Amino acid sequence: MNKFNKFAAAAAAFALAATVSSCGAPEAITFGNSTKTALTVDGYDVPAGVFIYNEIYAYSSAAYELYSKNGEYPKFEDVKNATIESMDSTDWIQDKATEACRDFVANEREFAKIGESFTDEELTQIKQIIDSNANNTTFTENGIGSDSMRAVIENTYKQDHIFKHYYGLDKEKGCSEEELKEYYLDKTARIKYFAISLLDENGEKLGADELRRVNKMADEYVKEINDESTNLKKLWKIDECEKNYNDYVTERSEKAAAEAGVTTVAVTTTVTTTADSNATTTTTTTDPYANEVTITKRTTTKADDTEIAITTTTSVESGKSAQAATDYNDYVFEKLGLYKAEKYQYDENTVYIIIKGDLEERMKDDDLWSEDNINNLISERYYEDFQNMMKDIANGYTVDKNASAYRRYSPFKLSIE
Repeated sequence: MNKFNKFAAAAAAFALAATVSSCGAPEAITFGNSTKTALTVDGYDVPAGVFIYNEIYAYSSAAYELYSKNGEYPKFEDVKNATIESMDSTDWIQDKATEACRDFVANEREFAKIGESFTDEELTQIKQIIDSNANNTTFTENGIGSDSMRAVIENTYKQDHIFKHYYGLDKEKGCSEEELKEYYLDKTARIKYFAISLLDENGEKLGADELRRVNKMADEYVKEINDESTNLKKLWKIDECEKNYNDYVTERSEKAAAEAGVTTVAVTTTVTTTADSNATTTTTTTDPYANEVTITKRTTTKADDTEIAITTTTSVESGKSAQAATDYNDYVFEKLGLYKAEKYQYDENTVYIIIKGDLEERMKDDDLWSEDNINNLISERYYEDFQNMMKDIANGYTVDKNASAYRRYSPFKLSIE
Protein backbone atom coordinates (compact mmCIF):
# COMPACT_ATOMS: atom_id res chain seq x y z
CA MET A 1 0.00 0.00 0.00
CA ASN A 2 1.42 3.39 -0.97
CA LYS A 3 1.80 5.35 2.27
CA PHE A 4 1.53 8.78 0.73
CA ASN A 5 -0.24 8.16 -2.55
CA LYS A 6 -2.78 10.89 -1.82
CA PHE A 7 -0.06 13.37 -0.89
CA ALA A 8 1.93 12.57 -4.03
CA ALA A 9 -1.16 12.75 -6.26
CA ALA A 10 -2.05 16.16 -4.94
CA ALA A 11 1.49 17.42 -5.43
CA ALA A 12 1.38 16.24 -9.04
CA ALA A 13 -1.95 17.95 -9.53
CA PHE A 14 -0.53 21.17 -8.10
CA ALA A 15 2.31 21.05 -10.61
CA LEU A 16 -0.16 20.60 -13.45
CA ALA A 17 -2.42 23.34 -12.20
CA ALA A 18 0.56 25.69 -11.98
CA THR A 19 0.84 25.58 -15.76
CA VAL A 20 -2.60 27.12 -16.13
CA SER A 21 -2.48 30.89 -16.63
CA SER A 22 -3.73 32.88 -13.68
CA CYS A 23 -5.08 36.36 -13.23
CA GLY A 24 -3.36 37.13 -9.95
CA ALA A 25 -2.96 35.04 -6.81
CA PRO A 26 -4.49 36.07 -3.47
CA GLU A 27 -2.28 36.99 -0.57
CA ALA A 28 -0.98 34.21 1.66
CA ILE A 29 -3.62 32.97 4.09
CA THR A 30 -3.26 33.49 7.81
CA PHE A 31 -5.57 31.99 10.41
CA GLY A 32 -7.67 34.02 12.78
CA ASN A 33 -8.55 32.66 16.20
CA SER A 34 -12.10 31.90 15.07
CA THR A 35 -11.00 29.92 12.03
CA LYS A 36 -8.00 27.93 13.25
CA THR A 37 -10.31 24.93 13.45
CA ALA A 38 -12.25 24.30 10.26
CA LEU A 39 -14.51 21.59 11.64
CA THR A 40 -14.88 19.24 14.55
CA VAL A 41 -15.33 15.53 13.83
CA ASP A 42 -16.32 13.25 16.69
CA GLY A 43 -14.92 15.79 19.11
CA TYR A 44 -11.63 16.06 17.19
CA ASP A 45 -10.74 19.59 16.10
CA VAL A 46 -9.50 19.44 12.52
CA PRO A 47 -6.95 22.23 11.88
CA ALA A 48 -7.72 24.67 9.10
CA GLY A 49 -4.50 23.68 7.31
CA VAL A 50 -5.63 20.05 7.05
CA PHE A 51 -9.03 21.11 5.72
CA ILE A 52 -7.43 23.44 3.15
CA TYR A 53 -5.08 20.69 2.04
CA ASN A 54 -8.09 18.45 1.41
CA GLU A 55 -9.85 21.28 -0.41
CA ILE A 56 -6.91 21.65 -2.78
CA TYR A 57 -6.88 17.92 -3.33
CA ALA A 58 -10.64 18.02 -3.98
CA TYR A 59 -10.13 20.91 -6.42
CA SER A 60 -7.71 18.70 -8.34
CA SER A 61 -10.32 15.94 -8.34
CA ALA A 62 -12.93 18.39 -9.65
CA ALA A 63 -10.58 19.49 -12.42
CA TYR A 64 -10.00 15.87 -13.35
CA GLU A 65 -13.75 15.21 -13.44
CA LEU A 66 -14.09 18.00 -15.99
CA TYR A 67 -11.05 16.81 -17.91
CA SER A 68 -12.54 13.32 -18.16
CA LYS A 69 -15.81 14.76 -19.38
CA ASN A 70 -14.51 17.35 -21.84
CA GLY A 71 -11.13 15.99 -22.92
CA GLU A 72 -9.08 19.06 -21.99
CA TYR A 73 -7.71 20.32 -18.71
CA PRO A 74 -10.00 23.07 -17.38
CA LYS A 75 -8.95 26.57 -16.43
CA PHE A 76 -9.56 27.95 -12.96
CA GLU A 77 -12.74 29.75 -14.04
CA ASP A 78 -14.04 26.61 -15.72
CA VAL A 79 -13.82 24.72 -12.45
CA LYS A 80 -15.26 27.64 -10.51
CA ASN A 81 -18.34 27.86 -12.72
CA ALA A 82 -18.86 24.12 -13.15
CA THR A 83 -21.64 21.91 -11.90
CA ILE A 84 -20.39 18.51 -10.75
CA GLU A 85 -22.77 15.68 -9.90
CA SER A 86 -25.62 18.23 -9.83
CA MET A 87 -23.75 20.34 -7.28
CA ASP A 88 -22.16 23.76 -7.41
CA SER A 89 -18.40 23.19 -7.66
CA THR A 90 -17.73 25.02 -4.38
CA ASP A 91 -20.16 22.77 -2.52
CA TRP A 92 -18.81 19.66 -4.26
CA ILE A 93 -15.22 20.49 -3.34
CA GLN A 94 -16.03 21.35 0.26
CA ASP A 95 -18.14 18.20 0.63
CA LYS A 96 -15.22 16.12 -0.60
CA ALA A 97 -12.85 17.96 1.76
CA THR A 98 -15.22 17.37 4.67
CA GLU A 99 -15.43 13.68 3.83
CA ALA A 100 -11.62 13.51 3.66
CA CYS A 101 -11.34 15.18 7.06
CA ARG A 102 -13.74 12.64 8.50
CA ASP A 103 -11.55 9.87 7.06
CA PHE A 104 -8.54 11.66 8.54
CA VAL A 105 -10.07 11.51 12.01
CA ALA A 106 -11.01 7.85 11.57
CA ASN A 107 -7.33 7.07 10.92
CA GLU A 108 -6.24 9.13 13.93
CA ARG A 109 -8.75 7.44 16.25
CA GLU A 110 -8.06 3.91 15.02
CA PHE A 111 -4.28 4.35 15.14
CA ALA A 112 -4.53 5.39 18.78
CA LYS A 113 -6.91 2.49 19.48
CA ILE A 114 -4.53 -0.19 18.20
CA GLY A 115 -1.58 1.35 20.04
CA GLU A 116 0.78 1.48 17.07
CA SER A 117 3.81 3.75 16.72
CA PHE A 118 6.12 4.86 13.92
CA THR A 119 9.48 3.27 13.28
CA ASP A 120 12.64 5.38 13.18
CA GLU A 121 12.76 4.82 9.42
CA GLU A 122 9.22 6.13 9.01
CA LEU A 123 9.96 9.19 11.13
CA THR A 124 12.95 9.92 8.90
CA GLN A 125 10.83 9.53 5.77
CA ILE A 126 8.16 11.84 7.15
CA LYS A 127 10.74 14.52 7.96
CA GLN A 128 12.24 14.22 4.47
CA ILE A 129 8.83 14.74 2.83
CA ILE A 130 8.13 17.78 4.99
CA ASP A 131 11.55 19.27 4.28
CA SER A 132 11.22 18.71 0.54
CA ASN A 133 7.91 20.62 0.51
CA ALA A 134 8.88 23.39 2.91
CA ASN A 135 9.06 25.96 0.09
CA ASN A 136 6.11 24.69 -1.92
CA THR A 137 4.14 27.88 -2.50
CA THR A 138 0.92 25.97 -3.06
CA PHE A 139 1.16 24.97 0.60
CA THR A 140 2.68 28.07 2.12
CA GLU A 141 0.46 30.61 0.34
CA ASN A 142 -2.62 28.70 1.45
CA GLY A 143 -1.73 28.48 5.12
CA ILE A 144 -0.66 24.83 5.08
CA GLY A 145 2.26 25.03 7.46
CA SER A 146 4.66 22.33 8.58
CA ASP A 147 2.35 21.21 11.42
CA SER A 148 -0.58 20.63 9.06
CA MET A 149 1.69 19.03 6.49
CA ARG A 150 3.07 16.71 9.15
CA ALA A 151 -0.46 15.81 10.27
CA VAL A 152 -1.49 14.89 6.71
CA ILE A 153 1.64 12.85 5.99
CA GLU A 154 1.61 11.07 9.34
CA ASN A 155 -2.06 10.25 8.79
CA THR A 156 -1.24 8.32 5.62
CA TYR A 157 1.42 6.36 7.49
CA LYS A 158 -1.09 5.66 10.24
CA GLN A 159 -3.49 4.34 7.63
CA ASP A 160 -0.81 1.92 6.48
CA HIS A 161 -0.26 0.70 10.04
CA ILE A 162 -3.99 0.18 10.54
CA PHE A 163 -4.25 -1.81 7.33
CA LYS A 164 -1.38 -4.10 8.30
CA HIS A 165 -2.74 -4.47 11.84
CA TYR A 166 -6.04 -5.87 10.62
CA TYR A 167 -5.24 -7.34 7.19
CA GLY A 168 -1.60 -8.43 7.37
CA LEU A 169 -0.57 -12.08 7.28
CA ASP A 170 -2.21 -14.04 10.10
CA LYS A 171 -4.00 -10.93 11.33
CA GLU A 172 -7.64 -10.66 12.46
CA LYS A 173 -9.15 -9.90 9.05
CA GLY A 174 -6.35 -11.17 6.82
CA CYS A 175 -5.17 -14.64 5.87
CA SER A 176 -2.27 -17.02 6.30
CA GLU A 177 0.66 -17.09 3.92
CA GLU A 178 -0.54 -20.42 2.53
CA GLU A 179 -3.98 -18.96 1.81
CA LEU A 180 -2.36 -15.99 0.09
CA LYS A 181 -0.31 -18.37 -2.04
CA GLU A 182 -3.48 -20.20 -3.07
CA TYR A 183 -5.04 -16.84 -3.99
CA TYR A 184 -2.02 -15.94 -6.11
CA LEU A 185 -1.84 -19.34 -7.81
CA ASP A 186 -5.53 -19.22 -8.68
CA LYS A 187 -5.45 -15.79 -10.27
CA THR A 188 -2.04 -15.72 -11.94
CA ALA A 189 -0.40 -17.49 -14.86
CA ARG A 190 3.27 -17.48 -15.79
CA ILE A 191 3.84 -17.53 -19.54
CA LYS A 192 6.45 -16.95 -22.20
CA TYR A 193 5.48 -16.16 -25.76
CA PHE A 194 6.30 -14.27 -28.90
CA ALA A 195 4.08 -12.98 -31.66
CA ILE A 196 4.18 -13.82 -35.34
CA SER A 197 2.58 -11.25 -37.59
CA LEU A 198 0.43 -12.29 -40.53
CA LEU A 199 0.96 -8.85 -42.06
CA ASP A 200 3.88 -7.68 -44.15
CA GLU A 201 6.15 -4.67 -43.56
CA ASN A 202 3.51 -2.36 -45.05
CA GLY A 203 0.72 -3.65 -42.85
CA GLU A 204 -0.84 -5.62 -45.70
CA LYS A 205 -2.00 -9.22 -45.47
CA LEU A 206 0.69 -11.74 -46.39
CA GLY A 207 0.26 -13.43 -49.73
CA ALA A 208 -0.90 -17.05 -49.81
CA ASP A 209 2.59 -18.51 -50.30
CA GLU A 210 4.16 -16.36 -47.59
CA LEU A 211 1.28 -17.10 -45.26
CA ARG A 212 1.79 -20.85 -45.69
CA ARG A 213 5.51 -20.39 -45.03
CA VAL A 214 4.93 -18.42 -41.84
CA ASN A 215 2.40 -20.93 -40.53
CA LYS A 216 4.79 -23.78 -41.29
CA MET A 217 7.53 -21.94 -39.39
CA ALA A 218 5.17 -21.56 -36.43
CA ASP A 219 4.38 -25.28 -36.44
CA GLU A 220 8.08 -26.11 -36.59
CA TYR A 221 8.80 -23.78 -33.68
CA VAL A 222 6.21 -25.56 -31.56
CA LYS A 223 7.69 -28.96 -32.40
CA GLU A 224 11.25 -27.80 -31.70
CA ILE A 225 10.27 -26.43 -28.30
CA ASN A 226 8.32 -29.52 -27.28
CA ASP A 227 11.12 -31.83 -28.45
CA GLU A 228 13.44 -30.39 -25.79
CA SER A 229 14.21 -32.83 -22.96
CA THR A 230 13.63 -30.50 -19.97
CA ASN A 231 11.31 -27.65 -19.09
CA LEU A 232 14.20 -25.22 -18.74
CA LYS A 233 15.45 -26.12 -22.20
CA LYS A 234 11.98 -25.46 -23.56
CA LEU A 235 12.09 -21.97 -22.08
CA TRP A 236 15.48 -21.34 -23.65
CA LYS A 237 14.32 -22.76 -26.97
CA ILE A 238 11.39 -20.34 -27.27
CA ASP A 239 13.91 -17.48 -27.10
CA GLU A 240 15.93 -19.10 -29.86
CA CYS A 241 12.80 -19.49 -31.98
CA GLU A 242 11.89 -15.85 -31.46
CA LYS A 243 15.36 -14.78 -32.60
CA ASN A 244 15.04 -17.02 -35.65
CA TYR A 245 11.70 -15.43 -36.51
CA ASN A 246 13.06 -11.91 -36.07
CA ASP A 247 15.99 -12.74 -38.34
CA TYR A 248 13.55 -14.02 -40.94
CA VAL A 249 11.49 -10.81 -40.77
CA THR A 250 14.64 -8.70 -41.12
CA GLU A 251 15.75 -10.68 -44.14
CA ARG A 252 12.31 -10.43 -45.71
CA SER A 253 12.20 -6.68 -45.11
CA GLU A 254 15.62 -6.11 -46.62
CA LYS A 255 14.71 -8.17 -49.66
CA ALA A 256 11.49 -6.21 -50.15
CA ALA A 257 13.37 -2.94 -49.80
CA ALA A 258 15.99 -4.01 -52.31
CA GLU A 259 13.33 -5.02 -54.83
CA ALA A 260 11.68 -1.64 -54.37
CA GLY A 261 14.99 0.15 -54.92
CA VAL A 262 15.18 1.46 -51.36
CA THR A 263 18.73 1.66 -50.05
CA THR A 264 17.85 1.76 -46.34
CA VAL A 265 14.86 0.51 -44.41
CA ALA A 266 13.80 0.61 -40.79
CA VAL A 267 12.83 -2.90 -39.75
CA THR A 268 10.31 -3.47 -37.00
CA THR A 269 9.70 -6.99 -35.79
CA THR A 270 7.70 -6.27 -32.65
CA VAL A 271 4.01 -7.10 -32.87
CA THR A 272 1.86 -4.89 -30.67
CA THR A 273 -1.33 -6.41 -29.28
CA THR A 274 -3.66 -5.93 -26.35
CA ALA A 275 -3.39 -9.47 -25.14
CA ASP A 276 -3.91 -8.67 -21.48
CA SER A 277 -4.11 -5.29 -19.77
CA ASN A 278 -3.03 -6.97 -16.54
CA ALA A 279 0.16 -8.45 -17.95
CA THR A 280 3.18 -7.77 -15.76
CA THR A 281 6.72 -8.21 -17.04
CA THR A 282 8.78 -10.37 -14.71
CA THR A 283 12.06 -10.38 -16.59
CA THR A 284 14.97 -11.67 -14.53
CA THR A 285 18.69 -11.39 -15.12
CA THR A 286 19.07 -15.15 -15.37
CA ASP A 287 17.86 -17.23 -18.29
CA PRO A 288 15.65 -19.08 -18.94
CA TYR A 289 13.15 -16.84 -17.14
CA ALA A 290 14.06 -13.74 -19.15
CA ASN A 291 11.11 -12.37 -21.11
CA GLU A 292 8.52 -14.22 -19.05
CA VAL A 293 5.36 -12.39 -18.00
CA THR A 294 2.64 -13.06 -15.48
CA ILE A 295 -0.96 -12.36 -16.36
CA THR A 296 -4.03 -12.08 -14.17
CA LYS A 297 -7.21 -14.07 -14.60
CA ARG A 298 -10.03 -11.86 -15.80
CA THR A 299 -12.81 -11.30 -13.29
CA THR A 300 -15.44 -9.70 -15.51
CA THR A 301 -18.01 -11.71 -17.41
CA LYS A 302 -17.66 -12.37 -21.10
CA ALA A 303 -20.75 -10.27 -21.73
CA ASP A 304 -19.11 -7.32 -19.99
CA ASP A 305 -15.89 -7.75 -21.96
CA THR A 306 -17.49 -8.00 -25.39
CA GLU A 307 -20.51 -5.75 -25.13
CA ILE A 308 -20.06 -3.11 -27.83
CA ALA A 309 -21.99 -0.79 -30.06
CA ILE A 310 -21.89 -1.57 -33.76
CA THR A 311 -22.57 1.89 -35.09
CA THR A 312 -18.98 2.81 -35.97
CA THR A 313 -15.90 1.06 -37.29
CA THR A 314 -13.96 2.18 -34.22
CA SER A 315 -16.38 0.57 -31.80
CA VAL A 316 -16.46 -2.63 -33.83
CA GLU A 317 -12.65 -2.83 -33.84
CA SER A 318 -12.61 -2.09 -30.13
CA GLY A 319 -15.06 -4.92 -29.59
CA LYS A 320 -12.91 -7.31 -31.61
CA SER A 321 -9.89 -6.34 -29.54
CA ALA A 322 -11.78 -6.89 -26.29
CA GLN A 323 -13.04 -10.25 -27.49
CA ALA A 324 -9.55 -11.33 -28.53
CA ALA A 325 -8.15 -10.38 -25.12
CA THR A 326 -10.98 -12.20 -23.34
CA ASP A 327 -10.57 -15.37 -25.41
CA TYR A 328 -6.81 -15.29 -24.89
CA ASN A 329 -7.18 -14.97 -21.12
CA ASP A 330 -9.65 -17.86 -21.02
CA TYR A 331 -7.32 -19.97 -23.16
CA VAL A 332 -4.30 -19.39 -20.90
CA PHE A 333 -6.17 -20.21 -17.69
CA GLU A 334 -8.56 -22.92 -18.87
CA LYS A 335 -6.90 -24.73 -21.78
CA LEU A 336 -3.15 -24.20 -21.90
CA GLY A 337 -1.25 -26.94 -20.08
CA LEU A 338 2.09 -26.60 -18.33
CA TYR A 339 5.25 -26.72 -20.41
CA LYS A 340 3.53 -27.67 -23.65
CA ALA A 341 4.21 -25.10 -26.34
CA GLU A 342 1.30 -24.29 -28.63
CA LYS A 343 0.48 -22.13 -31.60
CA TYR A 344 -2.37 -19.80 -30.71
CA GLN A 345 -4.30 -17.64 -33.16
CA TYR A 346 -4.68 -14.43 -31.17
CA ASP A 347 -6.58 -12.53 -33.86
CA GLU A 348 -6.81 -12.46 -37.64
CA ASN A 349 -3.41 -10.77 -37.91
CA THR A 350 -1.38 -12.40 -35.15
CA VAL A 351 -0.26 -15.86 -34.06
CA TYR A 352 1.42 -16.58 -30.73
CA ILE A 353 3.97 -19.23 -29.93
CA ILE A 354 3.30 -19.69 -26.23
CA ILE A 355 4.28 -21.86 -23.31
CA LYS A 356 3.03 -21.76 -19.72
CA GLY A 357 5.38 -22.42 -16.82
CA ASP A 358 4.69 -23.70 -13.33
CA LEU A 359 4.11 -20.54 -11.29
CA GLU A 360 4.88 -22.24 -7.98
CA GLU A 361 8.44 -23.00 -9.13
CA ARG A 362 9.23 -19.29 -9.02
CA MET A 363 7.42 -18.46 -5.78
CA LYS A 364 10.62 -17.88 -3.80
CA ASP A 365 11.56 -14.97 -1.59
CA ASP A 366 14.17 -13.76 -4.07
CA ASP A 367 11.80 -14.02 -7.03
CA LEU A 368 8.00 -13.94 -7.36
CA TRP A 369 7.37 -14.39 -3.64
CA SER A 370 9.32 -11.38 -2.43
CA GLU A 371 8.17 -9.23 0.46
CA ASP A 372 7.06 -6.50 -1.95
CA ASN A 373 4.98 -8.94 -3.98
CA ILE A 374 3.39 -10.33 -0.83
CA ASN A 375 2.47 -6.83 0.35
CA ASN A 376 1.07 -5.95 -3.06
CA LEU A 377 -1.07 -9.09 -3.06
CA ILE A 378 -2.41 -8.36 0.42
CA SER A 379 -3.33 -4.84 -0.67
CA GLU A 380 -4.93 -6.12 -3.85
CA ARG A 381 -6.98 -8.68 -1.96
CA TYR A 382 -8.03 -6.66 1.06
CA TYR A 383 -7.68 -2.93 0.44
CA GLU A 384 -11.28 -2.49 -0.68
CA ASP A 385 -12.46 -4.29 2.47
CA PHE A 386 -10.19 -2.04 4.51
CA GLN A 387 -11.59 1.08 2.89
CA ASN A 388 -15.13 -0.07 3.62
CA MET A 389 -14.21 -0.78 7.24
CA MET A 390 -12.71 2.67 7.70
CA LYS A 391 -15.58 4.33 5.86
CA ASP A 392 -18.06 2.66 8.20
CA ILE A 393 -16.13 4.08 11.15
CA ALA A 394 -15.98 7.56 9.61
CA ASN A 395 -19.66 7.57 8.68
CA GLY A 396 -20.55 7.05 12.33
CA TYR A 397 -18.96 10.37 13.33
CA THR A 398 -20.83 13.60 13.87
CA VAL A 399 -19.48 16.64 12.03
CA ASP A 400 -19.70 20.22 13.29
CA LYS A 401 -18.59 22.64 10.58
CA ASN A 402 -17.14 26.04 11.42
CA ALA A 403 -19.22 28.20 9.07
CA SER A 404 -16.75 31.09 9.32
CA ALA A 405 -13.87 28.84 8.26
CA TYR A 406 -15.83 27.32 5.38
CA ARG A 407 -16.60 30.83 4.08
CA ARG A 408 -13.09 32.13 4.61
CA TYR A 409 -11.40 29.12 3.04
CA SER A 410 -13.78 28.71 0.13
CA PRO A 411 -11.76 26.88 -2.55
CA PHE A 412 -11.90 29.71 -5.06
CA LYS A 413 -10.46 32.14 -2.52
CA LEU A 414 -7.37 29.98 -2.28
CA SER A 415 -4.21 30.39 -4.29
CA ILE A 416 -4.62 27.37 -6.54
CA GLU A 417 -4.61 28.87 -10.00
